[in-house]
Amino acid sequence: MDDFGVEVSMSRYHMRDLPQYDFPQGFGIRSYRQGEKHIWTRIRDGDTGGWCAHRFEDPEILKDRIFFLTTDEGEEIGTVTVWWKTAYTGRIWGLIESVEIHPDFRGRGLGKAMMSVAMQRVKRSHDCCMVGTETGRLAAIKIYLDFGFYPDLYDDSLKASWAPVASVLNHPVLKSCGL
Repeated sequence: MDDFGVEVSMSRYHMRDLPQYDFPQGFGIRSYRQGEKHIWTRIRDGDTGGWCAHRFEDPEILKDRIFFLTTDEGEEIGTVTVWWKTAYTGRIWGLIESVEIHPDFRGRGLGKAMMSVAMQRVKRSHDCCMVGTETGRLAAIKIYLDFGFYPDLYDDSLKASWAPVASVLNHPVLKSCGL
C-alpha cells in the first residue's frame, strides 16, 4: 500500500444540517447481505484489517451498517461501514469506517453520495460522529470537511500534521481551526 501520510481523526459534534448528495445516474447503494465479506475484501483490495470478527458477527447489524456502492448492473464498486465507538467520556459516537471506492470510479461525486447515506444512518443512532483518515487522502478529507467534520486537534503537535493539508485544501473549516 502507498504511503498516505499521517493518520488523523476528525469529528462532527452534532448531526444537524447534514448535506445531501444524490447518486449520479447509473449508480446506487445497497446494504450488505449475509456472507458478503468477500465482496467487502475485494473492494478493499484484499485488505481484511477492518473486518473484525468480534464486531461483525450479527447479520442484522451487518446489513444495517455496511453499504455497497453499486453500478446499475449490480457490480459492487465501493463500500462504507457505519459503526460506533465509546469515547473516554462515555459518549457513544457514530464512526465512519472502511470508506473505499474503486479507483476507476473516483471523481464522479460518488463519495459524497455514499457519505450522505452513511451520515443519515449515523444520525438514526448517534448525535455525533468521527472518522479516521490519512493526511495524504485529500479528496476524502475534503468530503469530510464538507460534511461538517473538524480535525481533532486535542494535542498541539497535531497542528503540524494538518498544516500540509491546510496548505493544499484552503478550506474554511481548516482556517477556522487556525490552520
